[in-house]
Amino acid sequence: MARSTASGKGSTRSAFDRFADRLMDVDRAYGDERERAVLMEANAFGLSIGIFAALFAALVLAVVGQLLAPLLFVMLAILPASAAGLYARRRQVDAVELAERTGARSTQVATVVIGLLVVLVFAAMAVTVYADGPLVAAPTQRPSEGVWGGMVQGGVVGGMLGGLATAVGGLVTIAKARRAVG
Repeated sequence: MARSTASGKGSTRSAFDRFADRLMDVDRAYGDERERAVLMEANAFGLSIGIFAALFAALVLAVVGQLLAPLLFVMLAILPASAAGLYARRRQVDAVELAERTGARSTQVATVVIGLLVVLVFAAMAVTVYADGPLVAAPTQRPSEGVWGGMVQGGVVGGMLGGLATAVGGLVTIAKARRAVG
């Protein structure tokens, strides 16, 4: 049986699709339908734990006055979720629309919590940048002045706004799902 492609153009597949096929090996690696469903649920659970662990680490590091390490952990939290979303979209599945249509409350709540954790991480970083010291005293470098200091200040404010936008987007999704489901 021929494999369907994400683009729907026969054998023309992007490098991303070829990489994902090779990495996932979906046709052979996941057993029967029940086993595949359980494994996909387990992977989603693991992804969720990884995202929350990375954001928790980012928050702890930000509270003690670190600036670069929390940013790295936020990026590590976002990367797997972004890759999963891209993978789904390449196969014509819109996770946001699905959550809105089905009322997947756990997904919606997780989105809000993740957004708020990102806000807290960048808020703790903002304390370090603007108050010239961390929330909890620990050996740390002070943010530099000048051009670098301005970039850091803009980055922490932008991070807070991005986290807030994520949380608001999650709330909008919850509202749309409530209208669609009930």
